[in-house]
Amino acid sequence: MSPGSPRRRLEPQFGDRVRLGVLTEEITPEVVDEVLELTGRAERRRRLLPARAVVYFVLALCLFSSSDSTGPPGYRVVLRTLTEKLRHLPGGLVQRLPTSSALTRARQRLGDKPFQALFERRCGAQATPTTPGAFVFGLRLVAWDATALDVPDTPENAATFGFTGRDGTNKSGNPQVRLMALIECGTHAIIDAAFDSIARFSEHKLARRLLASLRPGMLLLADRNFAGHELWGLVEATGCHLAWRIKKNLVLPPLWVLPDGSYVSVMPTPAEGQRLGNARFHGRTPTGLPEGHLVRIIDYTVTVRSQDGPPQVENFRLATSLLDHRQAPARQLA
Repeated sequence: MSPGSPRRRLEPQFGDRVRLGVLTEEITPEVVDEVLELTGRAERRRRLLPARAVVYFVLALCLFSSSDSTGPPGYRVVLRTLTEKLRHLPGGLVQRLPTSSALTRARQRLGDKPFQALFERRCGAQATPTTPGAFVFGLRLVAWDATALDVPDTPENAATFGFTGRDGTNKSGNPQVRLMALIECGTHAIIDAAFDSIARFSEHKLARRLLASLRPGMLLLADRNFAGHELWGLVEATGCHLAWRIKKNLVLPPLWVLPDGSYVSVMPTPAEGQRLGNARFHGRTPTGLPEGHLVRIIDYTVTVRSQDGPPQVENFRLATSLLDHRQAPARQLA
């Protein structure tokens, strides 16, 4: 390349591959118009920013929310990128770029109901029996977990959502919402989601809002923060199977050991757990079968070998409702 020639870009730049066509292919204008009509946000008069255009604009804001390492791009940058090939066409979606304040007013005018309706139309499992990683032991593999999302630092958001930190101590800088999602593992499709105040709603509370989306024929994965007698029972009552990591300090004595090295135990009720703990403390042997959920326990280790250090070994413990070691061998579950 000669010194005077333009430098060739090696990396795709912001918005290079995302235009309006990408969004309209996945979410058609007809679907957008339907949810606008359903939620009472359909146009009664022609505006510079029609409601349909604002829907696609907000979806683009979500796609571009972390495209810049120093912060998300501004409103007009996103809209300019989204409509670059369309602005100058006769009858195009956006003839000229509105101001940032006009975009803000348009978002406020539209509200959140159309997006809730749009999510409800598009969410759900997508995998077929041939989708890689989507099924195991004849069950659809799903997982749930939570994360925290910053919201604008306003007095209203601070009062509604609160901050990360105990006793009202601000440990997060911005107010935050806690988002809980149920995901199909093979496709990463969102089956259901719930969010609320991070200060008042734990992962366990939000998980209860997702129970209605669990079905027989699913196998739900979860990390060790979710395991507990009550939530386990609520999930099991849906007909969904469970394979959850649990804390290693939980005392779950084996009732019988299976040929693959796993064993069957009981996840006790809180009252039963206290009774068993008192018995161990005083050196007594509890009698009778404990009250609780019958579970299968798999203890295993994971070894990570790096090039520049000694191997790291970590112990794991898994609880599952799949009690038949022939249907779901311990090694495959681990």
